[in-house]
Amino acid sequence: MSESNKALLDWFGKRKESSVTEDARGHALSICDCASDLRNVLDCMARGDPEGARKGIERLILAEDESVRVSERLCVRISRGEIDPRARMDLIRYVRKTQTIAGLTKEGAIRVQLALETAAAVPQEVWKEISATVSELAEEVRFIAAAIEAVDSDPKEANRQAEAVSDQERVIDGMYYSSLKHIYLSEMDTRALLIVSGLIECIEDAADAGKDCVDIIQIMLAAKGI
Repeated sequence: MSESNKALLDWFGKRKESSVTEDARGHALSICDCASDLRNVLDCMARGDPEGARKGIERLILAEDESVRVSERLCVRISRGEIDPRARMDLIRYVRKTQTIAGLTKEGAIRVQLALETAAAVPQEVWKEISATVSELAEEVRFIAAAIEAVDSDPKEANRQAEAVSDQERVIDGMYYSSLKHIYLSEMDTRALLIVSGLIECIEDAADAGKDCVDIIQIMLAAKGI
């Protein structure tokens, strides 16, 4: 195993009680909160509950703000840690990529807010379809968090969770195409079409970022011979 990979694994596994590791766990949980909040927003829209959606958007924005603070603190601590420079850069890129997911969920919520504020005529079945896709995204993010948690304590489980992320990303790809086809064949006006297509793109991009997140985890696991 290379020294950089050893250092990366040690960072995750051997310093279980350190404040740095606690921040890593906290960051993963904050990303999960963002994905879950977006799912709740879309569930409200699918049920015809705009007030519930507005409250959910407010919660998501707060959760994303918190995830930014945690990620910044985490990157500072990584940069000060005694690990190989290559491993340090990989880890910082990983944290930033996970933060991308949170940012995209916030962008998605803003699209929903635009739909509410402009009274965009989006059919209920479209909201339901997008809500189902966001549920799959929330599941993908949970797999990412589980993979991080198991990297050192149960590498085989971490690998299974990482593979599950890849499977989820493929599922979301299929739903992405189906949703785009649905809205482009619908009778929605241009305003609604632009808002909804932007929302769907945010979800797809977040799923792709999730796949990028576990690539580094699988590199770490490969270094351990898993």
